[in-house]
Amino acid sequence: MVHESKGLVQRDVTVVDAIPVTTIERTLLDLGAVRHPLTVERAVETALRRELTTLLDLRSTVRRLGRSGRNGVGVLRRIIDERDPDRRLTESAMEMRLLQVLRAHGLPEPVTQHEIRDRGRFVARVDAAYPELRIALEYESVDWHTGKAALLRDSARRNAIVAAAWMPVAVTVDDLRSGGDRVCNDILRVRRRAA
Repeated sequence: MVHESKGLVQRDVTVVDAIPVTTIERTLLDLGAVRHPLTVERAVETALRRELTTLLDLRSTVRRLGRSGRNGVGVLRRIIDERDPDRRLTESAMEMRLLQVLRAHGLPEPVTQHEIRDRGRFVARVDAAYPELRIALEYESVDWHTGKAALLRDSARRNAIVAAAWMPVAVTVDDLRSGGDRVCNDILRVRRRAA
């Protein structure tokens, strides 16, 4: 997909491998004009995770370019305004997609990269959690969770989480691609039981 901008100032241009390109902030803003907000949100999270930009730099770009009514500003502004600045970054695009699926089902945003402790002893750091319900969400990719070593490691870790009185909920790529109904229904059942 090609996107052309007629209003490009030097401040929004950088050079990568001797090729002039737009800055990451400007690229994310322009992405908002041509892609779905969920895609832009995942791109923002990836840029933050890779330390290519900061929320402060993104806000500054939105303030500076928002005055001209540029396409994409509204999408990027909404993403950074709705993002909790204290939320830990996800560690993968699929973890971010998990947050989006939970939100789409009306569930509150979980705590990301949550450390589970049992009587002060570290048990595990999970991708996301609802600490008040003691629900641990783990994205299980084929890349990291296949084979004998992974089976042994994951089983021991899951057992330790259960022994600490937490409910582990596994999430797969198929869960996320299908809209997350199974995962969200599991979470809602645990919430109803807790209530």
